[in-house]
Amino acid sequence: MSTSAKHKRAAIIYFPGRIDRKKLDAAVGQALSSLNWEPSLWLPTNHDETGGQQALRAVAQNATHLLIAGGDGTVRSVLDALAREEITGVTIGIIPVGTGNALAKNLKLELSNINVAVKRGLLGNRHEIDLGLAKVIRPDGEREEIHFCVMGGLGLDAKIMQNTNPALKKAIGWVAYFEGGIRSIPTLFERMFVTVDNREPRKLKLVSLLIGNAGWLPGNLSLMPDAKLDDGLLDVAAVGPRRFWNWIDFWGRVAFANENIRPNKIGRQLMDATANVKTLENLTGSRIRVQPERPVHLQLDGDVFGMVSEAEFVVVPRAITFRV
Repeated sequence: MSTSAKHKRAAIIYFPGRIDRKKLDAAVGQALSSLNWEPSLWLPTNHDETGGQQALRAVAQNATHLLIAGGDGTVRSVLDALAREEITGVTIGIIPVGTGNALAKNLKLELSNINVAVKRGLLGNRHEIDLGLAKVIRPDGEREEIHFCVMGGLGLDAKIMQNTNPALKKAIGWVAYFEGGIRSIPTLFERMFVTVDNREPRKLKLVSLLIGNAGWLPGNLSLMPDAKLDDGLLDVAAVGPRRFWNWIDFWGRVAFANENIRPNKIGRQLMDATANVKTLENLTGSRIRVQPERPVHLQLDGDVFGMVSEAEFVVVPRAITFRV
């Protein structure tokens, strides 16, 4: 695909109702006003087509720059479609307007100025990042492969997302997960065999198992603060507090301590030395196989994917090029 100016074309994939189309149109026009690009494509998402189909249509119409105005779910849908078709000749920009925007946070994108966000999303520096590929087996034996970008979860976190009211989530954002959490009580421990690369399987007792390509979540929380989008690895967080004081330790670590203590070398050493695997255990590898004793809920980048009886998570190095 040619990259000369006259053959460049932007496609804006956007979530209707979550962004001011006039402001977005004006920002795109301003960013491209002095450039001799082909006319931009505008492709809204809907309930049945959440971004992936729009991305493939855009590529078929010679789009070279995809600008996604949506949340993590819309972005995941686009990236999954591109990765499945092995399309690498386009770049991705994000205008974060979803409920979580965890990917935007990890990319340190502009969240308040739409003109700056659009300019960076279309013309910013190129940055290749990894994707995760979840290979899952359903309780009925059906197999499915799904790409994700930020984080997958098995257990309680996926159950909470399954139980969260969509209308409430749309109204108040990620805070709605607290309501889903209350409806997920009682919290049940799951036992899972977890194999990282070629190491011996570990039998873990936990409430949630998270597999991440990126570490930071909304609310400045991080269960895997060493995770990087471009290191060719997936990070694992096994969450399994047993007692009330374990939960206090857990929330202290993933919130205040990660943001205020861990950045300091001495603070990091202190946190590592006092880590308790009954609170939070971190692992790292390029291939993570999970075999729960019973089927568990699965979520990927905030989208729920039902129950699975087994899952393997594989890193796909530098699969997508973002503009930041």
